[in-house]
Amino acid sequence: MTEMLGTLLLLSLALQARRVCGDDTAAPADEPAPKVAIPAFTPYSVPGAALWEQFAGGLEPAWKRSLATKADKAENRYDGEWAAEDVAELAGVAGDKALVAKSEARHHAISTQLGQPLDPAQGGLVLQYEVKLQNKLSCGGAYVKLLTAPLRGEFSDATPYTVMFGPDKCGEAKMHLIFRHRNPVSGEYTEHHLMQPPVPPTDSMSHLYTLAVFTNNTFSVAIDGTERRTGSLLDDFEPPVNPPKEIDDPDDTKPADWEDDASIPDPDAEKPDDWDEDAPLMVPDEDAVMPKGWLVDEPLMVEDPSAEKPADWDDDEDGDWAAPMVPNPRCESADGCGPWERPQKRNPGYKGKWAPPLIDNPRYKGEWAPRRIDNPVYFEDRELYRLSAVGGVGFELWTMQSGITFDNIYLGDSVATAAQIADDVWKPKHDSELAVHAALNPKPPAKAASAASGVLEQLRARFAEIFTSIHSFYSVLREAGPAAALREEARGAAASAMAAVGLAWLAWNVLLLARLAIGTGAAAPARAHPPAAGDSDADAATASSTARAGAGKTATKRK
Repeated sequence: MTEMLGTLLLLSLALQARRVCGDDTAAPADEPAPKVAIPAFTPYSVPGAALWEQFAGGLEPAWKRSLATKADKAENRYDGEWAAEDVAELAGVAGDKALVAKSEARHHAISTQLGQPLDPAQGGLVLQYEVKLQNKLSCGGAYVKLLTAPLRGEFSDATPYTVMFGPDKCGEAKMHLIFRHRNPVSGEYTEHHLMQPPVPPTDSMSHLYTLAVFTNNTFSVAIDGTERRTGSLLDDFEPPVNPPKEIDDPDDTKPADWEDDASIPDPDAEKPDDWDEDAPLMVPDEDAVMPKGWLVDEPLMVEDPSAEKPADWDDDEDGDWAAPMVPNPRCESADGCGPWERPQKRNPGYKGKWAPPLIDNPRYKGEWAPRRIDNPVYFEDRELYRLSAVGGVGFELWTMQSGITFDNIYLGDSVATAAQIADDVWKPKHDSELAVHAALNPKPPAKAASAASGVLEQLRARFAEIFTSIHSFYSVLREAGPAAALREEARGAAASAMAAVGLAWLAWNVLLLARLAIGTGAAAPARAHPPAAGDSDADAATASSTARAGAGKTATKRK
């Protein structure tokens, strides 16, 4: 146990020393960045898809940029630029074009129409696409809208959509999953939002987002091929789709004579004659006596007797000089100075404001509530997967950063097809990006132990490796959240925990040593200076009197 704690202590000290002194194992600043061979883009076909888009042929004529204005604010135009171009930051595939939002602090809108509408009622719905944040993201959206068929007019925020899905970040990052449902009685559409959505990553890698809606009214949300949220269209959305059978009658009002107070003040109670509402809460303590050592005529502050008038002081310009005030030295050894006042104590006769006691209300009828009536727009839809047919796909976004990139968009009804695309297209690209990232951010190599340094060099190399794993863990933690950090940098998480334990152990031992030192110092005078045999009774009496005076002064000041 002691060896383990010692190792932890060495680790924490080494990490601190590395932070202060730096690491001479790092590569020189002028060393060229390593080159990594990345695969070339190869077109991929997906037969039977309602939409499969890799943007290899550019945007037009399939994708149309909107020239509309926002419906809620007519002065806001969709003036953000779009382009189909190669990825510029951390590219994993050479020549792989993607849809890129090019403008900062702009509204962006672009859409494409399907060859024929996709009806989720026939076999469900599967949507999958990639997002890459080339310039990170502080505030902006990266979600997609499945537009309701038939498409009419210029695409904008007023265009009806069936499903909205994807990541968004303005403050905290979150995933949107919203579907619009039409009330068959009223004909009105309502947006239903997923409760407890998963948190998307926000780093600069390409990430894959997959939504599946099944014909049993369930859904699945996956990120990078890992299922992150499942649930029911009936139970996991707010507000619920199916309204209540009964509602409060909006025309029912509480009667004027309705008593809903269970208790009321006793109308027969009277204030006692001896009840003094004006009595103060605190009164002077008449039993208190001014301490004998209290100096009534001494001021608390006096002029500093050692102060001298500055040589450059000009009475005509600076006024009459006066010495600065300092605490009265005579008050330091006295019980107090200045006018003495009796301390305050709680008034035993204080009762406060009088109020009559409460009694049961004889006319109490209970809590009033409006009567319940049948909901005039009630319905029960048990087949929510029968969403409105999808006629197109659009991105309608506001973003403060450029470089939001979309690629490999699949829309259909096959989970197996989406999984095959993930394996064949996204995963090789993601692995390539990881290799490029690792080459651009190499971990410092551990130096071999020399004959001269021996064990010390081995420890230093080990500490450098541990520090790098901790640094990688916190980098992933900041960019992708705790789940991704624990999954991708498990060694770094363990090293962070061990370092924290080591620092806590060190702090505990420092505290323990400090307490021992204080205790030893307090007891030392009694052992070092025992009373000598020749000490006079007068000296002993003087010492005792001084101790009592000091104790009396402390007690008086506390009072």
